[in-house]
Amino acid sequence: RSCFFRVPKLAMTWQPDAVCDGLLASQRAEWLMGQGRSCEEAQRQVMQEFPAVFNLSQRWAGQTLCDGIRAEDRANWLVEHQQMTMEAAQQKVMQEFPKLFICEDSEIGTDIIRGKLLTSISPYPVSGSTNSTLTGTIEPNPPRWPETVKVLSQGADYAVVDQIYEEMKSLDKGQFSKSRYAILFEPSATPHEVDVRVGYYTSVYGLGRHPSDTKVRSLTSTNESPHPELGSLQNFWRSAENLHTGGHPTYSLDGEGGMLWAVSQAAPLRRAVVDHNLFLWYLRLPPAGVSSKDARYPKQGVALDYDGWVQLGYTDPIGDFASGGYMANVQVNGCVNLGSQQQFFARNCVAKAWQKGAWNFVFVGCPGAPHSEPGHAVAPVYSNVATTKVVAEKPFIVKRPDGRYSLAIPAVADARCGVDFSLTEEELRDFSRVFVAQPRHTAAEINGKLAEGKDIVFCPGIYQLSETLRVKHCGQVLLGLGFATLVAPETDMPCVQVADEAAGIRISGLMFEAFYRPLGNKTLGDLSPGPEALLRMGTGQITRDASVASSWNFIHDCFGRVGGQEAPLTARDELDGSRPSSRPQSQEPLFTSEARCRSMVQIHQPCVVGDNLWLWRADHWLSDQYLVYNHENFCSSGLHVARPAHHVTMYGLFVEHTLSDMTLWQGEDGVTYFYQSELPYDAMDEAAGQTSRVAPFKACGYLVDQAVQRHEAVGRSENPECLDQVLEWRPQDLRQGEVSSSVREEIWTNSVYYPKRFSMRW
Repeated sequence: RSCFFRVPKLAMTWQPDAVCDGLLASQRAEWLMGQGRSCEEAQRQVMQEFPAVFNLSQRWAGQTLCDGIRAEDRANWLVEHQQMTMEAAQQKVMQEFPKLFICEDSEIGTDIIRGKLLTSISPYPVSGSTNSTLTGTIEPNPPRWPETVKVLSQGADYAVVDQIYEEMKSLDKGQFSKSRYAILFEPSATPHEVDVRVGYYTSVYGLGRHPSDTKVRSLTSTNESPHPELGSLQNFWRSAENLHTGGHPTYSLDGEGGMLWAVSQAAPLRRAVVDHNLFLWYLRLPPAGVSSKDARYPKQGVALDYDGWVQLGYTDPIGDFASGGYMANVQVNGCVNLGSQQQFFARNCVAKAWQKGAWNFVFVGCPGAPHSEPGHAVAPVYSNVATTKVVAEKPFIVKRPDGRYSLAIPAVADARCGVDFSLTEEELRDFSRVFVAQPRHTAAEINGKLAEGKDIVFCPGIYQLSETLRVKHCGQVLLGLGFATLVAPETDMPCVQVADEAAGIRISGLMFEAFYRPLGNKTLGDLSPGPEALLRMGTGQITRDASVASSWNFIHDCFGRVGGQEAPLTARDELDGSRPSSRPQSQEPLFTSEARCRSMVQIHQPCVVGDNLWLWRADHWLSDQYLVYNHENFCSSGLHVARPAHHVTMYGLFVEHTLSDMTLWQGEDGVTYFYQSELPYDAMDEAAGQTSRVAPFKACGYLVDQAVQRHEAVGRSENPECLDQVLEWRPQDLRQGEVSSSVREEIWTNSVYYPKRFSMRW
């Protein structure tokens, strides 16, 4: 472990046209000169920051501190967890921290060019790109963060963390709140001594290059409702990324502690290191010796405190319900306890063990995860795929030691197994080319920055768009913080349109919401069906080579929503006993406005990866007090993969309650790993449909077009109220039963618990 590695020594000469982190060296030097450095000092600093570009020699030094961690410890971690050789690990560390390993006897050339600095660069060198120039002004770095973004250094006043949680924790007030928050912890050699509880529309991020650069004492999400019958089923819209966390201060199961993350949809855990165990469910029983009144402990109350459980014959203890979570690139140093989780998806995660869960679980690229043999018919059911097909991790933000920020865009990989926390300088972009948008910025202003070729980081908030945001440049990134929400324009246009020619795109961390249109005197049938899609990828006019990494576009942690946001408190108070117990007898709307769209995500271009999508037609307004009925919140489908969209891959796809085929797939060579769906409860039952004068649900939960020859789905579940709607696998579900060797599906269902492999043409 003490091997020596050295890059051959070469003289270093200034090269103004060298590309450094997507910017020309001359452009970087110009920015530094604007900060008060001389021309020679600026150019020398650029050369030191990018020694490989300028052929500068480096020497390994194991005791060097890299963001507070010894270089030798970083290299050892890469050897043990990434199966690297020691020489490769040391080279990787030197690539991540190039300035720290420059040889003292390196010769820096004196050929300093003092000519005119360029104002137009080509930061996106993608094959086939015709429009890849970045123009306009340099953005401030560090950026000017609004009040909705809290950047916390080690030892800061952490009271704001609890203040945000107290505002956003409530199931009834937080679930459809218009507030949004992002909490950013700076990297530090010592942990942030704070217990972080995460409520609705709150995202917690570390700002280090490696998750272990930013440690917090504990990180928790659990059910703050006193009603165990609801449990964590509506623990939506929260996230944590790029952190290293310890266990909950008091929570334990069978005497063992760990992180408590009891969530359902739209609550991703990414790029994280978890000490001890990870609990994905919540048992309402205080550990021995812990008072249920402990302020740090989640809401308590044994199951027998709830009359409904007593009537059903339950005895204490009982785990709260949870359903439909997602995590990726997570290292758990103990066990992952699935418990009462009904279904969960994990991609590229590692753990010592995975303990039993309730129903259905899918693992992709997770070494050591469980797998059920074909024909296994008893819950829980596990599907395990050894490696990830094509993937790029979600972009994230890094704060450098000098106070500047960078946008990290991890590279595309395939055949991956296990976690990957590596990051090179080539995967970082300086924030001088990133526009930090706030809700006060108009759609026209944001489009202007996109036209300049810049990346966009959306601060937390709700963006009422007056026009579609158009992504035209290859390699651009749209990254939302704190569940930044884009509301579609009133003109029945999408929130975001990606051009056919735009490749290498990353759209991450955003919510897409349908516009609420006034009803006036109209009935629901008189209204426009709304935009064709909230997010539209391409128009179907281009083909791509799937073997080329730069061909792929990625959608990470993006969530569509139709309805729910504007809770109808003006029409009915939560405590109002006049709420109808059955569907009304006409199509007259109950409220003054309604959200509508035809589909939430449409993909018309090839080579697209979706990595955690929840596309939700709201089935309730506030908690379960107000269920949606009479086809309110109109939306036909969640996901439509059109015929030109070949090679589309989905990791963790959740589509719920839409009124027609919920997922419609027409492109060839599609793959879905984990599909979770709930049918529309207000349009599913034949008798109820007749009573409310609306047609019952006769569409499909997941429909692959009859013309498709090659499609694969691993881990598919529809969860209806009545089994006869989808779980019969009627002809319109699977179409024709013609034998084909190219279509495969592994099915599990919430009620049948039967994984089945078969080859069919749908």
